[in-house]
Amino acid sequence: MQRKVSLVIGRFQPFHDGHKALIQVLLDEGKKVCVGIMDTTPDDENPYSLKERVAMVVEAFGGAVECASVPPIAEVCYGRNVGYKVRRVYHGSGTESISASHIRAEVPQQENVMYDPVFINSFNRVAEQVHETHVSQGFWEQGSKRDPAGMITHIHSELTEVFECLRAGNPPDKNISDMSGVEVQLSDVIGMIMDMAQGYGLNVAEALLKKQEFNKSRKILHGGKLYGSL
Repeated sequence: MQRKVSLVIGRFQPFHDGHKALIQVLLDEGKKVCVGIMDTTPDDENPYSLKERVAMVVEAFGGAVECASVPPIAEVCYGRNVGYKVRRVYHGSGTESISASHIRAEVPQQENVMYDPVFINSFNRVAEQVHETHVSQGFWEQGSKRDPAGMITHIHSELTEVFECLRAGNPPDKNISDMSGVEVQLSDVIGMIMDMAQGYGLNVAEALLKKQEFNKSRKILHGGKLYGSL
């Protein structure tokens, strides 16, 4: 028999500690939880996209809960003996009073700011896996005291490998034959950057988005010159 779920429906603009506390009550009861996120039209009362709100839930609970998109709901209606009930869950005075409206009012209004929590979460998850692999292979025996100079030098060497692959016509990689040499060498560079981000506690993913936002305001070619090709 398929296990039934406890459905929590809301706009979650934003998903805050009160929502987390409510869901945690259900999880502590051993319930399987599905969060039904209303797919609202963006406006002042609904500043966060569906994707952003899903990312908030995932960041809080990972795979412990499911997320589903639902249309804006005015009421929940049911008839006799439908097999489920509508229940209010109490989760403590400290979180019952949290208001999403108050939270939105306290957030500074920023226009055209690039922020993608799904990307940030995905980047950090992959970075965590990359770092765990490097730790298991003995590269981080000194922990956060590891000298970054060697890592930066290694990144430089990988970029040189990219250059050499381009000069050679970008043949298939010798280890991953269905990918080109440039693709794999660039992935090594990104992996090392991810490893550094995790090892030293650097918010590289968020910095990348903020820097790209800043770059929109810069002059053509960033005020410099375009250098020749290979």
